[in-house]
Amino acid sequence: MTGKELFAVMAKGEIPKEIPFIPTIFEHSARVIGKTPSEIAQDEDLIVESQLACYEIYRHDLISIGVDIYNLEYEALGAKVFFPENEELPSISETMISTPGDIDKLRVPDPEKDGRMPMFLNAVQRVNEKVGNEVIVNGTVVGPFTLAAIMRGFENFVMDLVMEPDFAYKLMEFANKVSLAFAESFIKRGVGLSINESWIAPPLLSPAFYAENVVGYEKELIQSIKKLGQKNVALISGGNTTEIVDDMITTGTSLLLADSECDRHYYKKVCAKNNILMRASIASKIVEDGNEVKMREAADEVIKDCRDYSGFIFGCGIVSYDTKPENVVKLKRIVRGY
Repeated sequence: MTGKELFAVMAKGEIPKEIPFIPTIFEHSARVIGKTPSEIAQDEDLIVESQLACYEIYRHDLISIGVDIYNLEYEALGAKVFFPENEELPSISETMISTPGDIDKLRVPDPEKDGRMPMFLNAVQRVNEKVGNEVIVNGTVVGPFTLAAIMRGFENFVMDLVMEPDFAYKLMEFANKVSLAFAESFIKRGVGLSINESWIAPPLLSPAFYAENVVGYEKELIQSIKKLGQKNVALISGGNTTEIVDDMITTGTSLLLADSECDRHYYKKVCAKNNILMRASIASKIVEDGNEVKMREAADEVIKDCRDYSGFIFGCGIVSYDTKPENVVKLKRIVRGY
């Protein structure tokens, strides 16, 4: 079955005959075509080539396209990205916001013109045109807390939320406008959408702090995206998000990631109650190491816990650059063996 066929079965509340398999392929796609992350991050044709090459090998059931996923919006706002020549990811070290007045000097980027936004919009559209009849293809945007924390610096931003909440809230409101503009452009291209918000997971933030200060902005962003016509929006955060999953559900997300550290039984209960897809994952390091016995043991645990839920998807986190393609193939073979 194709990825879209599997999701169609799940949408009816039925358990598909095959377990959907969704590894997250970002910088790993560069290795598959013999390039560095920086090379593909700056070249539309290489993004398309690398993602299609991975799909040809893995036939995974949903494609999310990204490389340096936390830099695109910030770069379009004026930040300078460092592109290393080795296998490391592109990075940004500067913080753009020091005072509330700095926010007023910024404008929301035009995703069709600014930075590398147009390049990724085009790449996602081109991949969708090639394989979108078989599999859902997603663009990615950054969530409001993560983008605001990048712009201000994480520790500074958390202190702002405690000492100067109006300043912090103003910055998240602006971050939402940036992410929404990018999301709208993806929607116009006819592709799916996921929101990356990995800086919210405990212990980076306490559950109470997240509930009081952050979840409302995520809900605002997702509801705004839905008003643009996008019915399904995934809110993705790695780490152990078990203690905040009840709040994450309230955002209106259609899919949540139960990372390898999460309480899968509780996650399944919450997702089933709210009819939310659950991507339960093994640790990506296990896949990188490539020991088939350990991969099978880890997969056994996840599948045993989750296979009776019609919304269960098998994942393995973000596949690293150093992971050999044959390791991902091994993992898929294990999963498809059930």
